[in-house]
Amino acid sequence: MIVTRAINGVVPVVLTPFAEDESIDVPALERIVEFVVSKPIGGMWVLGTGSEDMNLTFDKRLEVARVVSRVNAGRKPLILGAGFYALDESLSFMEQTADMEVDGYHVMPYHPLLSQDRLKWFYETLADAASKPLWMYTSGNWSAQLDIGLLVELKKHPNIAGIKYSNANAVLAGKVCAMAEPGFQVVTAVASQHLASLVMGSKAHTSSLGSALPEPMIQIYDLFQSGDMDEALKAQRKLNKFLSVFASCTKRDNFIQAADEKYVMSLRGLCDPRVSSYYRESTSEEREAIRVGLRELGLVEGDVWEWPGEPSALGGDTR
Repeated sequence: MIVTRAINGVVPVVLTPFAEDESIDVPALERIVEFVVSKPIGGMWVLGTGSEDMNLTFDKRLEVARVVSRVNAGRKPLILGAGFYALDESLSFMEQTADMEVDGYHVMPYHPLLSQDRLKWFYETLADAASKPLWMYTSGNWSAQLDIGLLVELKKHPNIAGIKYSNANAVLAGKVCAMAEPGFQVVTAVASQHLASLVMGSKAHTSSLGSALPEPMIQIYDLFQSGDMDEALKAQRKLNKFLSVFASCTKRDNFIQAADEKYVMSLRGLCDPRVSSYYRESTSEEREAIRVGLRELGLVEGDVWEWPGEPSALGGDTR
């Protein structure tokens, strides 16, 4: 078994910034990594669906991997996406990134009609070939659902380290959270379900919102860890009210929230609000709605973003 570091807490899905010609904006990506690493996060989830991975070429993904691994330099656990439509590309990507300082690979099978038997073959083939621990990654929005029985079998593989499980079905999510044990980690997803996932036993929670607004998610995690459920619930409801603004913006057309999250990141001086060619950017009206939501959430526009317990969210965590 290849041992990987434990991941606990908020795990930002690192968004991919673009220059005007849609190349990777390397200085912006460096700023994003430094920003999230400055926070008390549990790790980073790189080249996931929220990172617009499906609209990135092989070479662009390699560039993202190089930049993030170099800037992070092992400070936080880093799980790197290696999911491609072609299996050969997943294998090649893992081979070409084997010398990078990453903790493991995550792969989602972008083939929603594969049988459970073929999914078992798929993950075992990747795990056998990977030089670093492999994480399964399942979401009802993007791929075939992995049955509980299949997860029980796959977690026995010595090079499968865990799963990111994104599912609105609380019963199934609770069963998967209960599968966590030394050597097999479970992380959950979706910012609006952060507290609910923690209650079900999740030790770590991923969200693309973590690249733009890690503070409210960290606040919920800290309140839960301290046992203050009343305040944790208030914080989650406050965050969900803000997320309802996102639901009425570019998410209607893009499904993913990258355009709106990148607009927030542009206000923080992290990157421009550009998205890849599948998607549209937010309109001026949508951006005004987002600014109103940010003020209600307790953040202010400008060079200093105030948050309870933090003199400056841009200046890094002070705890």
